[in-house]
Amino acid sequence: MTKFGSELIHLVSTDSTNNYVANLIEQGRCKDGSVIMADYQSKGKGQRGNLWQSVSKSNLLFSLAFKPQYSIDEQIRLAWFSALMWQQCLRRFGIEIQIKWPNDLYINGKKIGGLLIEQQLREQHIEWSILGCGINVNAAPKLPNTTSIFEQTNKKFLPLSILGEYLDLLNGQQALLNGQFDKLKNLFESELWLRGEYHLFQLPNGTEFNGLIVGISDFGKLRIEHKGQISEFDNQQIKFCLP
Repeated sequence: MTKFGSELIHLVSTDSTNNYVANLIEQGRCKDGSVIMADYQSKGKGQRGNLWQSVSKSNLLFSLAFKPQYSIDEQIRLAWFSALMWQQCLRRFGIEIQIKWPNDLYINGKKIGGLLIEQQLREQHIEWSILGCGINVNAAPKLPNTTSIFEQTNKKFLPLSILGEYLDLLNGQQALLNGQFDKLKNLFESELWLRGEYHLFQLPNGTEFNGLIVGISDFGKLRIEHKGQISEFDNQQIKFCLP
């Protein structure tokens, strides 16, 4: 089993912790379970190629690298597992979150964090998985609909202490990550933001429609019912229309 946090490298600044990990892997210097944490990222990565914005030294920015034991067909496991562990982690601080598909963490419609997963494949197996996380600990970026642990609890925390709690959960619940696929999927679906509700979505051509969020597919696609038909969408094919 991987020991998440087997190595911790704490940087003052970097362009992207995911890039830093990728470079370590390329150089053959990355350990299974290594964590790279930075006080500031100049080009932090978000979903859809967006930048992840954060306040320097106030928040938790890190990437974790490990060698998965599951098949390439089940690579979605990490996305589901890592989000569920954040839900459990923030409960330790008295915060209840929901998971906005595909990898965002929300509290009452406000974003407190997000995940970005990059896979390095060789032939028909996953050689490395890189999990990038950004959590608003003591300050939220000046963007609409954002929040932080501080805003929710009125308490300040060291980002490293939040990381420690998260790694504790990752290590303690690896059986969920590597166990029954359906159990992990069902848990993720049960915590999906707006599941069972209608919401307004937008397609790449600008068309908007109201659809019922049914759940997710075995490959992590969002399943939406519209006019009696259920369709599946990946992250580049649809987006939520938010206020």
